Amino acid sequence: MVALACRSSNKARLSCRRCVARAGLTLVELLTVIAIIGLLVSLLMPAINAARAAARRSACQNNLRQLGLELMAHADRKRVLCTGNFDWLRDGCVTEIGWVADLVQTEVPVGRMLCPANTAELSETYYALLTADVSAPASCADLAGSPARTSLDGSLIVNPCRRIVESGFAAGSEERRKLVEEAIFKKFFNTNYAASWFLVRGGALLDAYGNVRSSRPGCAPDLRAPYSTSGPLRLDELDGAKAPSSTLPLLGDARAASVTLPQNIGPHPAGSELARSMTSGPVLVTTLAVPSFPPGTPPAGPNGWYAAWLHQTLQDYRAFAPVHHDVCMILFADGSVRPLFDANRDGLINNGFPASPSTGFADDRIEVEAADLFSLFSLRASKP
Repeated sequence: MVALACRSSNKARLSCRRCVARAGLTLVELLTVIAIIGLLVSLLMPAINAARAAARRSACQNNLRQLGLELMAHADRKRVLCTGNFDWLRDGCVTEIGWVADLVQTEVPVGRMLCPANTAELSETYYALLTADVSAPASCADLAGSPARTSLDGSLIVNPCRRIVESGFAAGSEERRKLVEEAIFKKFFNTNYAASWFLVRGGALLDAYGNVRSSRPGCAPDLRAPYSTSGPLRLDELDGAKAPSSTLPLLGDARAASVTLPQNIGPHPAGSELARSMTSGPVLVTTLAVPSFPPGTPPAGPNGWYAAWLHQTLQDYRAFAPVHHDVCMILFADGSVRPLFDANRDGLINNGFPASPSTGFADDRIEVEAADLFSLFSLRASKP
């Protein structure tokens, strides 16, 4: 009986060992499981990426819509949508002048309301803030801004632009970098949306022969400068425009500028992409240059300068970029935010320009029609 019990016990132990052996995974089985998991992950990744892209696009759309509401609130108070562009060298002190300053001054943290899909997270005006030679002759813009003032507690308040100018901080100096970072960047004076020429410039100032003129003595005509235009978009101009407000762009996803960040600013290392600050305005379709006419050119007739501006120019919207997988989000003057599609994936939205290696347009395909995006030279212009 004892021997039989021992034999039974030995069989049980052997059976258990075999069960344990069978419970383990062979190398082939392990590799098969890993392959299946990898296949499942590869199938899920496009869906995860699509969801992430959709979330970024939705955040961008919401930011633009909120910025549009704030611009209209500014217009209700001031009768003008903004005071200019976020551009130090053309418009002046960025903490006091420009649509970004207008909104930050009403406690809207514009610098936090960025398009999350855009790899350019700082405006190109930071290049000027860090590198412009403030010892050079006076600019055609008021770089310093308002004079210093005394607060109620007796301390002196000096805006950061004036401190850069009056201190003589050299381009590239650490003192200047720290001032820009602390007093401008960390105070939310930043954006990676590009303003449309219509929003910040309104319309072109033309002389008797149809050429762009300057209203500021000593400053050369410049269609992107406020002194060669009628100024930021006013409510009465918007109400009297020939273009439907639903086709008039105000802000949009910005294309990367030709310059990069020269020094570290906050979490952004030197060499980071910078975003274009505004579109360029009306240019000739054939050359993308601003129209120019010889003295004596009449305004009227088929060979007059008005016909040339009306029929031979389009708005240059290359500062807008399709950062959302071939989609560019645009805020329009009616408050809507709508996508423009880059059908040929050349990184630009073509509103009627021919293909050219120098301009970046890959082909002649019109990706947005005039009925959807106003492209004439003036808000008062309309084609017969």
